[in-house]
Amino acid sequence: CQNCYAEKMAARFSGDGQPYEGLVKRVGNEARWTGKVSFVEEKLTEPLKRRKPTTYFVNSMSDLFHENVPDEVIDRIFAIMALCPQHTVQGLTKRSARVREDLNAAWERREHLGDLMAEIGGEDRLGWYAPESDGKRGWTGMHLPLPNVWLGASVEDQARVDERIPDLLATPAAIRFISAEPLLGPVDFENFCDGFKFIDALRGNWWHDNPEGNNPISPGHEKLHWVIVGGESGKGARPMNPDWCRSVRDQCATAGVPYFFKQWGAWGK
Repeated sequence: CQNCYAEKMAARFSGDGQPYEGLVKRVGNEARWTGKVSFVEEKLTEPLKRRKPTTYFVNSMSDLFHENVPDEVIDRIFAIMALCPQHTVQGLTKRSARVREDLNAAWERREHLGDLMAEIGGEDRLGWYAPESDGKRGWTGMHLPLPNVWLGASVEDQARVDERIPDLLATPAAIRFISAEPLLGPVDFENFCDGFKFIDALRGNWWHDNPEGNNPISPGHEKLHWVIVGGESGKGARPMNPDWCRSVRDQCATAGVPYFFKQWGAWGK
C-alpha cells in the first residue's frame, strides 16, 4: 500500500544477514516488498514459554493472511493461540476474504488442528480443553472461535468498508474490530452493504432480505466490537479531515460501541 510504514522499516534491516533480508528491494529512492514471505520458526513457540498474560499483535510487519503465506503456517500459528489461552492475540488483515474462508474451513479441520496442538505443545496441554463430563481427556480438536483471539480488518475508505466488513462478520471470532487507520476519506456506514446497516452490525443485529421485500432485524448475530481510527504518518502522508473521524465517532456512540482515536498522523497540530 502507499506509504507503508512496515515497508520502510523493513528496508532499513534488509541487508545481508539482517532480519528482512530478501523481503524488500530498492526502486529508485523507494522501498518495495518483493513478495517473498519468511517464516521465523524459532519465534513460533515463544508464547508457550510466557505464563504471564500478555497481548500479542500478530505480524505487525506483515499480514498473516497474505496470499503467499501457506495454509500450514496459519494452522500452526492458530494452534499456538489455542495452546495459550492466558494470552490475548490480535490479528489485523487486508485479506478479509481469505480470513473468512480459512477460519470457516478450520471448523472442518479441527481434528487436524488438534493434532498440531499436540505436536507443538505436548499432550499435557490438551487437558485445558478436554471435556470434563467423565474426567477423561477425550480430545476432539480445536474449539472455535478461540476466546482469546481478536480478528480485525483494515477499512481505510468506503470501498474497503463495503468489501471487508461483511467478510469479517462472516468470520468466526470472539472479538471483531475494524481499523480505519489511515482513514483516507469520508465513510458512510449508514448503509454500507446490501442488506446491512452499520449500527445494527455493531449491535449484532443483521438486516436480512426476504421474499416479502422487507428487511427485518434479526438480533443476536455476529457483531463488531471495536473501531479504531487514525491519520497517516510519515513522509508523504495524506491528510485526514477531522469531520471524517468525528462522523465515525458519532456513529459508534449511537451504537454504544467502543471507539478509539489513535492519532492525527503527520497532519496533527
